[in-house]
Amino acid sequence: MDVDVGGLVGRAAELGCLAALLDEAARDGGALLLTGEPGVGKTALLDAAAGMAAGRGIRVVRGGGVEYESQISFSGLHQLVGPLGAELALLPDSARGVLEVALGNGSGPTPAEMAVLHAALSLFVEAAREQPLLLVVDDLHVLDRASRSVTSFVARRAGGRRIGVLASVRTGIGEPPDRLRLPEMSLAPLAGADAIRLLAHRFSGLPRRVLAKVADQAQGNPLALLEFGALASASGALGIGPTPPGSGPAREVRALYAARVARLPVATRELLLLAALEGSGDVGVLEAAGGAGWLDALGAAERDHLVHAGANGQQVFFRHPLVRSAVVEEATLDQRRAAHRRLAEALADRPERRADHLSMATTTLDEEVARIVEAGARESLRRGDILGAVARLRRAAALSADRAIGSRRLAHAAYIGASVAGHLELSHQLMLELDEPARSRSLPAAAAAGYLSLMTEGDVVTAHKALVEAIGPGRLETAAERDDLSPAVFTLLLVCHYSGRAEDWAPLRRLVATLPPAPASSPVSLVRILEDVGSVPCELLRDLDDQIARLGEVTEADVVIRTALAASYLDRLSGCRPWLTRAVEDGRDSGTVGGALPPLVMSALEDLYAGRWDTARTAAAEIVDLSRDTGYRLLGRVGHYVAALVAAHRGETEACAAHCRELFEWAESRGLGRLGNWAHQALARAALGCSDFETAFAHASAIAAPGELPPYNLEALWTAMDLVEAAHHSGRTPEALKHAAAVRNAGLDRISPRFALATVTVTAMTSPPSEAARLFGQALALPGIELWPFEVARTHLAYGEHLRRQGRRAEARAQLSTAKERFERLGAVPWAGRASAELRATGKSRTGDLTPQEWEVAELAAAGLPTKEIAARLVVSPRTVSAHLYRVFPKLGISSRAALRDALTERRRSARATR
Repeated sequence: MDVDVGGLVGRAAELGCLAALLDEAARDGGALLLTGEPGVGKTALLDAAAGMAAGRGIRVVRGGGVEYESQISFSGLHQLVGPLGAELALLPDSARGVLEVALGNGSGPTPAEMAVLHAALSLFVEAAREQPLLLVVDDLHVLDRASRSVTSFVARRAGGRRIGVLASVRTGIGEPPDRLRLPEMSLAPLAGADAIRLLAHRFSGLPRRVLAKVADQAQGNPLALLEFGALASASGALGIGPTPPGSGPAREVRALYAARVARLPVATRELLLLAALEGSGDVGVLEAAGGAGWLDALGAAERDHLVHAGANGQQVFFRHPLVRSAVVEEATLDQRRAAHRRLAEALADRPERRADHLSMATTTLDEEVARIVEAGARESLRRGDILGAVARLRRAAALSADRAIGSRRLAHAAYIGASVAGHLELSHQLMLELDEPARSRSLPAAAAAGYLSLMTEGDVVTAHKALVEAIGPGRLETAAERDDLSPAVFTLLLVCHYSGRAEDWAPLRRLVATLPPAPASSPVSLVRILEDVGSVPCELLRDLDDQIARLGEVTEADVVIRTALAASYLDRLSGCRPWLTRAVEDGRDSGTVGGALPPLVMSALEDLYAGRWDTARTAAAEIVDLSRDTGYRLLGRVGHYVAALVAAHRGETEACAAHCRELFEWAESRGLGRLGNWAHQALARAALGCSDFETAFAHASAIAAPGELPPYNLEALWTAMDLVEAAHHSGRTPEALKHAAAVRNAGLDRISPRFALATVTVTAMTSPPSEAARLFGQALALPGIELWPFEVARTHLAYGEHLRRQGRRAEARAQLSTAKERFERLGAVPWAGRASAELRATGKSRTGDLTPQEWEVAELAAAGLPTKEIAARLVVSPRTVSAHLYRVFPKLGISSRAALRDALTERRRSARATR
């Protein structure tokens, strides 16, 4: 058939694909992205699909991008949510409230973008409950970023929900940021024969020669075919010249639309300009802005088929985006400014949109307009639209008559862009625009500059100096400065934390001492937690637990990040797991990978603690890659830290050493002491797994000296058990006793099950035999310790070692077998080897005619260890080691240590053959 569904020609294959999508959507759910050049027929196919869907009983909701509204966040979502008022009322209060706040129709705290994404998905799922739902979105590439994120998010989760998503994207405009992993259908221009058929169907009176000429000029572009054909039909001749080089049908069609717009009455052109700049086609806004007689003025454009009214009569749509472009481009600058002013007056009750139009109507410095635009930015932040807030703050800064106030607005935009939105390039650009001397920087400027310096280069020296000067005496006198304190304190906390130098904390400690108590997630409380973890008040712990329990309801992105950070300090990350997983997925889906890095880092740490080491290692590799791609280079070192610990636990010594070299290099060249502590922690853990207690002690004591748990040093707490174990097995009994006492005195046991387990275990290690067994049993009976499987296995191992040395072999075998099984489940190969060696020493197994103790001594000697070190590892005297070797040599038929390795290998081979 020449003419397909909806009067389309030459699109049978494409319509077949759309029909298949509708079948899939009605049955299970699906998504499709149409791509093509302007005028190639994307909108016509969307119209055809919508008609087909309605005929099949599928509910259709439509929306689309508006070029001049692309900076107004969630403007596109308005179009999709508007027809679903009944379903919106059925949502739970939390989800409904999130959407109402995001769309500016409700009040409440700022929703995080991920909350908006999930609330929108819940709404569309509710709408599809009774009948399948098709969301049709035209011009996805000019949809505002936030609405584009919603569309792509829902499209990827349509499966199993009877939701279809059909969208279109114009080619030649670069890769849309949220166009990820969606099936695509590319629309090509019509073939020559199809182009002629389309023209003949629409313009039957034109001669064949003219049809062929029009088809040649339009190059198969359907919109150009129709417009050029209409022009030829009206004039009786072709009426168009040859196509200029470098131009295409879209450019020619735009010129035709411009000519048609120019012929309209002045009042009609003014109204069309208002509609083009307003974007949504809201009849109420156009009536308020257009004044009396606006409907009559619209008639001429309707009769010329440039615009049409929506089915409900409440919206006005342009026939094609090129019409809108032509209307705006044909208007003068003064005409556009006047239209923006009229729209601002009509939108007085909508702060963000009013601010946008006022800013575009203003070309000179105007503090009153700047304040209105800044208020619009605050409204954007309240709704969770971080990038929209950044854009409005930037515009407010440009309009500020007071340079200092403008700089403050620009710096605030730079800070939230880097710390929350994850857009370093944008923040760098804003700081260049700021061009403010370091010595006189405001608090927001110091916070932004410090955060950028820390995250990109690890420059703690420069960042610390700038921030300390900014919060110094006399710099917190105004209300604005006090309001800006929180970002500066948080950034300075990070700087001090990574520097690892106790003296860097002094200015921050003095400042925080003057401030009242604050919620657990506040920067002030984070400083107090890090100063002395064991002294954290019970009420602060309860507050943090309450915040974690309500994390799904928290909408401010920076509060969510800080809550999870406090949870990581106090061993409560597992409670944040659902949010962490969702935040990482949402960051990947929306394309804001920079903003997804902090939750990905904390997610990797939680995987590490929980024993999900494969997942932790995968996340660590992703962190390293993303940090390199996004510029957050410091966070990439966290990836190396996680990978180093996984490698240490698994006995992958070369990989562990490589990651630690990366950490040491950054630590030494930038003065980042905390990164050095990370490397020492991983190397100590690797040495302990291999029973190399001397090396383990050297690394553990590099983090904190025996008997000391310095303030602001989390690694000292995390390696306390490592240091005690290394000291205990290397014959440093006084050091082991001193450090175990320090751990007990720190009061850590009430903070978390992990800290309690470590406290009781190190006490048992250093207690008299009469007390040790009871304490080990007490440690393993503590509630909640199963969240820390590696630490639990270590306690079983230490308990079994103690029992064996007390001659309680049967009991020792039970503990050691448990330790071995737990280590093997984790993949902790060297630690499982330690447990196996201890099991052999209990007499559980024998190899040839060597006793288990002789075999263990022989293996260590074959590895090249001297007698003294073998004695230290096995906690026996050097004389005992020599005695064992004296008996081993004749049993193996050798006379020197040099022959041990070959003799042991042969003995193993013989034992296997015998079995």
